[in-house]
Amino acid sequence: MNPNLGQIESELGELSRRQAPEAAYYWERHQPRYRHVMRILADLGSKRAFPRILDVGMGFQTLFLARMFPESRVDCLGNREDARYRPENSFTFYRVDLDEAPYQPDSEAPPPGEFDLIVFMEVLEHLCTPPETVIGYLASKLRDGGILVVTTPNAAWLKNRIKMLCGRNPFETLRPDRNDRGHIREYTRAELERAFAPSGLRKLLLERRSLYHFNNTKDEVYSRIADLTHPSLRRSLVAVYRK
Repeated sequence: MNPNLGQIESELGELSRRQAPEAAYYWERHQPRYRHVMRILADLGSKRAFPRILDVGMGFQTLFLARMFPESRVDCLGNREDARYRPENSFTFYRVDLDEAPYQPDSEAPPPGEFDLIVFMEVLEHLCTPPETVIGYLASKLRDGGILVVTTPNAAWLKNRIKMLCGRNPFETLRPDRNDRGHIREYTRAELERAFAPSGLRKLLLERRSLYHFNNTKDEVYSRIADLTHPSLRRSLVAVYRK
């Protein structure tokens, strides 16, 4: 597999501009994260095939997975199906609430050992279920040798530390929308690593990166300082684990 990542990125950027303004805004802000994960997956895909892929939470990543791995089946799991990100090929949408599914059988959930790759991007922070429980649940859906990719904000990034020093809560308040409460809980690198420990998955990569385009100069300066000083101050966490 040798996907043209630049072309895929260009196509999705154009798609975002044809959608609602919030979609274009989201793509613009998160484009570095998509680009970084695409490169990770391209490297992994050069070494092995992913016949079955699961995207947790439909979004632009659903489409880039379908374009990167055209011979693979890309299914989705989440609370709501979003037609904007539906792959062109046939797929299954598993209507599953990750705050409930790990605790009780769900007839709509995928069976164990089903997937070669699970992509879990920017969802963990929206859940109230303990991260080790959610990661263990997703790990059970992997085949032997399967890969789980997780991205989530770094709770200890520079801006959050400065706000805390100033006596301000760095985290957003919960939203009234029952379907989107916002960020329930963000995690540090050490917390994310501990959350993976009970799953039995083997770590391939766990890093802190600056993977966000901010819309104001102050936050861009914070991000630049984080890049120039210490990785613990960066905004994003990226984890890649194998079963």
